[in-house]
Amino acid sequence: MKRIGIAINPDKDKDGKILAKVEKKFREEFKESQIFLLNTYEINNIERLCLDILVVLGGDGTLLGVAREVSYYVSVPIIGINIGNLGFLSSTELDNLDSSIKKLKDKNFIIENRMMLEGKVKGIENENIRALNDIVLAKGTLSRMAKFNIYVDNKFYSTFRGDGLIVSTPTGSTAYSFSAGGPFIYPDLNVIILTPICPHTRSMQTMVLNGDMEIRIEICSYEDAYLTTDGQKVYKMDKKSIIKISRAEKFAKFIQFDDYDYFNLLRTKILNY
Repeated sequence: MKRIGIAINPDKDKDGKILAKVEKKFREEFKESQIFLLNTYEINNIERLCLDILVVLGGDGTLLGVAREVSYYVSVPIIGINIGNLGFLSSTELDNLDSSIKKLKDKNFIIENRMMLEGKVKGIENENIRALNDIVLAKGTLSRMAKFNIYVDNKFYSTFRGDGLIVSTPTGSTAYSFSAGGPFIYPDLNVIILTPICPHTRSMQTMVLNGDMEIRIEICSYEDAYLTTDGQKVYKMDKKSIIKISRAEKFAKFIQFDDYDYFNLLRTKILNY
């Protein structure tokens, strides 16, 4: 590992002490490597650095934002070090920094590919709409229920009435989709999950689709509707917008150490027992 990037959410480290600690440890253990310090809000030109790994300091929101943006430009493995609250997506905790660096040096890790989604919306031609967790189409705050026509691989599936629809990756199955009643999906599977939000009738249930399928959603209501990616970027839809969602060509790459236990994470950080 000759070129190592360290990116931090400055809102989580206002006095810079965490970044200084992590930088010091990496410089001590990787003496012949170049270390690049990055702000998570200014990471669009990362391809010029030709990094071997990217260390991300923050919580799940920080990791989602960085992985979504970085993976579009470069195929660099990401190690998330949790300095936030939940840290479900992180590779390790800050308290385990020393042992994690040792595992990196000893190559006691795997690189896990996580599928992402990309969306295309008529009228938003130059925007890269992509998500690591989910793309959500929902009604406005004060709107009446939304109405969508849903097609899968150009075959009509259902007319949906309710608060909205979540199109999720396996990584995102533990996020909004789970809260809306969707299933847990093991993160390295190639599937897309459709989960309704407060459906008006029980005629539409969560559906798990092959990851190679394309979902087309046509807005039929005359109320405001919004498309949100990973709960972080919001786009206002027209009353006749057509949204196409499919698996992105590129993957997010996460470093997982040899003691990674997905089921333990589910028990302790999602199910809380």
